[in-house]
Amino acid sequence: MDGRLDLRDALAWIASDDAVGFSADPPEVRGWIVPDPDAPDQPPEIGLDIEGHGTRVLLAGPARDGLGRFALAWPLPAALCDGTARAARAFHMATGRELAGPLHLLAACAEAAPETALDPLRDWCAGLAGVVQAGPTTALAAGLHVTAGTPATSLRYELVAQPPAAAGEAPRHGVRVMANAASARVILYFRVPDVTPEAGTTLQATAWLPEATEANMQARIEYTLNARIDGAFRPLRRLHRGRLFRRPQRHDIPLTISAEEQPVLAAGGTWLGLEAQSAKGLAALTPHSLTPHSLAPHSLAPHSLAPMQTSGRFFEDPRLEGAFAQSFEFVRAHGEAAACAHPLLPAFAAPPPATLPARAAGAAHPFTQVILPVYNGSEEVKACLRSLRNSAGGPMQVVIVDDGSREFTGAMLEAEAALDPRFVLHRRDLNRGYTKSINEAVRMTSADWVVVLNSDTLLPPDWLVRLHAAARARPGTGMAGPLSNAATWQSIPDVKRPDGSWSTNDGIAPECLLDVQALVDLLSERAYPEFPVLNGFCTLIARAVFDRVGLYDEEAFPMGYGEETDLCLRARRAGFRLTVADDAFVHHHKSVSFGSAARSRLTRAGGLEMTNKHLGIIVPALERAMQDCAPLRRLRARFAEHAPDLGWELG
Repeated sequence: MDGRLDLRDALAWIASDDAVGFSADPPEVRGWIVPDPDAPDQPPEIGLDIEGHGTRVLLAGPARDGLGRFALAWPLPAALCDGTARAARAFHMATGRELAGPLHLLAACAEAAPETALDPLRDWCAGLAGVVQAGPTTALAAGLHVTAGTPATSLRYELVAQPPAAAGEAPRHGVRVMANAASARVILYFRVPDVTPEAGTTLQATAWLPEATEANMQARIEYTLNARIDGAFRPLRRLHRGRLFRRPQRHDIPLTISAEEQPVLAAGGTWLGLEAQSAKGLAALTPHSLTPHSLAPHSLAPHSLAPMQTSGRFFEDPRLEGAFAQSFEFVRAHGEAAACAHPLLPAFAAPPPATLPARAAGAAHPFTQVILPVYNGSEEVKACLRSLRNSAGGPMQVVIVDDGSREFTGAMLEAEAALDPRFVLHRRDLNRGYTKSINEAVRMTSADWVVVLNSDTLLPPDWLVRLHAAARARPGTGMAGPLSNAATWQSIPDVKRPDGSWSTNDGIAPECLLDVQALVDLLSERAYPEFPVLNGFCTLIARAVFDRVGLYDEEAFPMGYGEETDLCLRARRAGFRLTVADDAFVHHHKSVSFGSAARSRLTRAGGLEMTNKHLGIIVPALERAMQDCAPLRRLRARFAEHAPDLGWELG
């Protein structure tokens, strides 16, 4: 029996009744959706509330009709193809407009399609997400089920994808599941290829914690062999135990089937269970069988660079080789980024040389796009925009991303953007977080160099010229940042207060910006020191960095507070240098978008994510390297000597 979708009084953003319906095999929702007026070239998202099955978020595909509408095609999960009529609500995620109802989903298949061992997520709509009940085992896709124990009552899930490890390879898909409370167990069941007793196989499973919390910084994971009998999963035996962290962990699981297990699996299929214990969620890529040549270590983490590859195999056990390669990464993260080798690790080759964009001649700089994410704030943001407008020393464009600010901030941004043709305003009605704003803007830009700039900064004349000069001065620089009054180890003259907290050097008022820059010009040695990490308040970044290591990690740091350190560490592992422009000064306010209490909470959450994602990185060692920077120590001392003569009360 074919399914149908009852539509009445359709709104403009979805086509009329004859354009939306189900195909018979398999049942599928189809329609045409007009884009968000503020993002006409981006496929829109549609929310679908289904009775008893939570909310699904569907992303339209790239195909468009003659009216500019995007095509939507969503294959129904098997759980919705049982012939039961279900009430539903459909609404546009950006505008909030709802399709007039009532809507009813009714679909049935003449014969349920068997759940195969192919990638169950391959045919999911990109960005598919939803919410299901935690207790019962629920099918998220053919060949993928989820359940969780108490006290969790609901599970939020979404599709994730790992970029191809090499050219020509297809991306690997996975699922991220978040419980509304830490649970004794969160289990994903993946259908895997059937194995005969005569021939075993090795399954590669990659899993990680989708969130770091103080109580759940790591978790135990168990892999089990299961059969699905009469709709319920029956565990046969445990295959492997391991640990989960924020950084994805790969586990190679040998799988052999006994003669006694064969008839049970033949009746119920072969399923791999991934059980995270005492965790708030679980994320995993679809397991797959390994061939002998694919047993070598490789990249595990989305948004991260593949570990250093060796020039040959040096260990019979691939786990030892992987650990040794990771040790080399730690040496690079703590040492000099462009070092080709280390006396302790002579067998490992250097990474490919960083391909950086061409430099402009003389004192000029190449076209640069400045990314300015904004969430609320008014006077400070307006002052930042005006300083940007008055300080340019070369070709520049400013992309302002309004991340759902209040109305008066939005009106101010429109007025300021209208004053300068170099300003481009991109608005979002819903707040999605600082890191997503930056990533969205990076995708919108095309220049070889971008600057990620906080909206609570003030820029002196020629600040961008100085940043590019620092990048040119130290070959291989992929990121460069200026000095400031409030930028941790890039602060002058004081880095920390007597109580050990970070100094904001409040004695340097915003109106002193030009005087401070003049004094820095006079005192700087222009040594352009290399740092292991840069403060993200103002950072010049080569697009080659994003091309090689990926964008900011919006999963681990959705609101910021750690995302720049994570990107710095990944860039250094890729062989890029991080340079401080010790002749440039940018004034930095604090806590415009968030109050001090919220900032402390976000800082702590970001620290937990860093601890879990970059295991083995010794933060005090990185800080010692920045503390021991001789040119900056001398600059701070000379600056403090001259400050009283200019009427600045420091300390």
